[in-house]
Amino acid sequence: MNINDLFKIPSIPSGRNKRKMPATPEVSFLEKYQENHEGDNVNDNGKRRALEQGLQSDEHDYLRAQDSTEIHDDIEDTEGRFFGGGLTDEQSKLLDLVNEFDADTDQEQLTAASVKCMILKFEKAINKNQELRMRHSGDPTRFMESEADLDEEIKRLLVLTQAPHLYPELVKLNTIESMMSLLTHENTDIMIDAVEVINEWLDEDVGIDEQGRSEEAADGLKVLLESLLDHELLALLVQNLDRVDESQDTDRQGVFKILSIFENILSLDPELSKRITLDTKLPQWLLARLQTKQFDANQGYASELISILLQNDRDVRLKFCELNAVDICLRMLSAYKRKDPELDDEEEMVENLFSALVLLLNEGEAKELFYEAEGIELMLIMLKGRTLARIRAVKVLNYALSGNKGKASAVRFVQAAGLKPLFSLMMGKGNKKLKKSHRSFLESEDEEHILCIIVSLLRHLTVVDHAVERLRLINKFVENNYEKVERLVELEVQYQERDDLVNQSILQERGIVSQQEIDEEEAEHMYLERLDAGLFVLQRTCLVLGVLCTDDTHLGIKDIIDMLLKRQGKDQTSIMNVIEEETALLAEFVALRKIAMNTNPI
Repeated sequence: MNINDLFKIPSIPSGRNKRKMPATPEVSFLEKYQENHEGDNVNDNGKRRALEQGLQSDEHDYLRAQDSTEIHDDIEDTEGRFFGGGLTDEQSKLLDLVNEFDADTDQEQLTAASVKCMILKFEKAINKNQELRMRHSGDPTRFMESEADLDEEIKRLLVLTQAPHLYPELVKLNTIESMMSLLTHENTDIMIDAVEVINEWLDEDVGIDEQGRSEEAADGLKVLLESLLDHELLALLVQNLDRVDESQDTDRQGVFKILSIFENILSLDPELSKRITLDTKLPQWLLARLQTKQFDANQGYASELISILLQNDRDVRLKFCELNAVDICLRMLSAYKRKDPELDDEEEMVENLFSALVLLLNEGEAKELFYEAEGIELMLIMLKGRTLARIRAVKVLNYALSGNKGKASAVRFVQAAGLKPLFSLMMGKGNKKLKKSHRSFLESEDEEHILCIIVSLLRHLTVVDHAVERLRLINKFVENNYEKVERLVELEVQYQERDDLVNQSILQERGIVSQQEIDEEEAEHMYLERLDAGLFVLQRTCLVLGVLCTDDTHLGIKDIIDMLLKRQGKDQTSIMNVIEEETALLAEFVALRKIAMNTNPI
C-alpha cells in the first residue's frame, strides 16, 4: 500500500453517496457525552503512568472544565437505532441533545493536552473493567457499573472527529492498541462502541469544510489509518462479523457500522481493495450475506461493498471469480428478471449486482463462467421485459460479448434467438414507456451498448467457423424493407449533428479560432469531451455501416446506405472521416473489413 498517496486519490463512486445507517444513533452517544465519572480506585499499568507524566495541571484544568458541563440523564437507553422515517419522541429528544452537544463543543476547543486527559480517563476505564472482570468473572453484577463507565469513555472519543489533526496523538499514546483490544471485548456492546468510534474517526467527511480538507487533517487521517492497519484492524473487523447475532437490533447495526468502516477505508485508499480481498475473509462473508432470503440494509450494503472492491484490481476480480461470484450474482438477479424491486434500497442492491457483474466481465475468466452459468439466456429473458433488469442487461451483454473471450457467448447469443430482441431495442421499441417508468433509463447509453454488441457479433461470427450465425445477423438488416439500415443512418445523422455542436461549443468556451491553436494536450481533452457527448456512439454506428457496405454483394445493403446518405447530402466519405479520426478505430475497421471480405456469406 502506498500510504503516502492516500489522500491524493479521489473517492470511489461507490454508490455514489456515502451510505448512512437508516436509523437514529444510540441515545447514549449524546445523553451521557458530557458526564464525568471520577474515583476509579485501580492500580493502572505502565501506559497510564506514562500518560500521567507532565499532565497533572492540564488534567486538573481540563477535568474541572468538563465537570462544569452536564447533559441531563433522564432519557432511557435503547438497544440502538430503529428503522423508519419521521420524528418519534426519542428522535425529538435526540435532536435536543445534538443541539446541546454542538453548543458545548463549540465552546470547548480540543488541544493535545485535553486529548491526553481524555485518553487517560479512557485507559482508566479499560483497566478498571478488566480488573473487575478478572476478579468477579462469575458475578456480572460486580463489573456492570465499570462496563457502563467504559461505554461512556469510549463514546467521549467521538469528539475527536472535530480535530483530525490531533489523530497522531492517539497513535503516540498507544490508544489504537487499546481500541483494538476492545474489538475482542467479551461484551459485544462494548465492541460495537469501539466500532462506532473507529467508523466516525475514518468518515470520509472528517476534516472537510468549505475549503476542503486541510493538509494537517489529511496527514492526521493518514497516520491514523496506517496505525489501525498495522494493528490488524481488517482481520478483527471480519472476525466480529461472524461473532454478532443479526437477529438482535444492536448487533445488526454493529454489522452495518463494520461494513461502513470498510467503505471508509476504500474511499481513503482504493488500492486497499486487494489487501482486503486477498488477506481477509471479507469476500466470503459478503457473498454469503448477499444470499440471505429476506432483503435488509446489510444485504444491500454487502452488494455495494462487492461492487466497490471489484473496481480497481484484476487479482480482486479473479478472487471473486474463484468464490463463484458470477453465478451468485446471476442467481440473485434472476429474481428480478420479470419484476422490479419494491423498495428504493432494494433497487440500489440490484444496481450494485449488475455493476458487480459488469466489473467481473472485464476478465476473460469471468466471461467463461458467465457462459457456463447460462448468463446469456438469463439476460435475453430480461431484454423482453420493461423493467430495470431490461435496462442493465444490455450493458451486461455488451461486456460478455466483447474481447477475444466473448466469442462463445456471441455464438450462443445468436443460437439462443438473441437477434430479435436486440434489433427490437435498436429500433427504439418500448423506450417511451421505459423513460416514464425508470428515470435511470438513458436512450444514448442504451444505443451505445446495442451498437457495441453488433460490432462484437460482426467480429466473432465468421463464415469459416459460424457461417449460419453470420448470415442470420446480416439478414436482419435486410428484413422489413431495410428498416435497420435506415435506423443506422438515422443514428449517424443524429450523433454527427450532436458531435458538431459539442465541438463548436468547446472551441467557443476555450476561445479557439482555428485548429492550429490547439496543442496536443488540449486536443486530447477535447476528444474525451466529445466521446462523452456521443462521439463514441457515432464511431460504432459508422463502424457497422462501413462493414455492412463491405459485407454485401447481392443483398442491396450498400445501395440502400448510399441512397440514404445521399438524402442527407453525404456519402461514404463522411463515414470514413469519423473512422479515420482515431487510429485504434481505424485498425478495428480494417480487421472487421477483412473478416467481411474473406467470409462473405454469399
